[in-house]
Amino acid sequence: MLPQDNRNFGAERSDSLFDQRHRFVFSGVIASPSSWASEGGIHRALSNFTIAPIFEISAGRPFNILSNQDTNNDQSNQTDRPAVRDDGTLCVPGAVIPGTTTLCTPLITDGVFTSGSLARNFGVTHGYMSLDLRLAKLVPLGERVRLELIAEGFNLFNRFNEAAASPFVDDVRAFNQRAGNGRYYSRPTAAFDSRQFQFGLKLNF
Repeated sequence: MLPQDNRNFGAERSDSLFDQRHRFVFSGVIASPSSWASEGGIHRALSNFTIAPIFEISAGRPFNILSNQDTNNDQSNQTDRPAVRDDGTLCVPGAVIPGTTTLCTPLITDGVFTSGSLARNFGVTHGYMSLDLRLAKLVPLGERVRLELIAEGFNLFNRFNEAAASPFVDDVRAFNQRAGNGRYYSRPTAAFDSRQFQFGLKLNF
């Protein structure tokens, strides 16, 4: 991504878009003994079952917040960031803060157009959490043939997991939420899959 100001590369130091500070994944396989098939009662019914859960919880990822206006007069509005005031309010240099009569910051200072003071990649998506589960039952069909019945569920709690958020300052300001570390959330624009199920048969011979 291009810098906001080609004369100030120091302002582009930031966390990577792929920076994910916390991620925990638990996976396991629980299998009932195949020897139970030779027994009677409940043991026989529960033989050859496999349960495999995958649980993931992770932090959000950074994104760059843009003003969508060419405040630094470099003939491009694709890289300009908003200004951030002492109280954390985001605004566009040279414009009035929405809902007030207060000017954000001057558009021109000492003959120089203003670049936004917000750090690069200071937005963040919400955290991710999902539980997937696979349940399989092996059914012997003679000495050499086995049938496996499979049921799989993804995102079993049907949690909304944000995949992307709007980078524009108007959406960030309207969403009006901040993370504990001061970073800004924004209006979600994409989500990972909701709860899904799939079933299958596997014949081994």
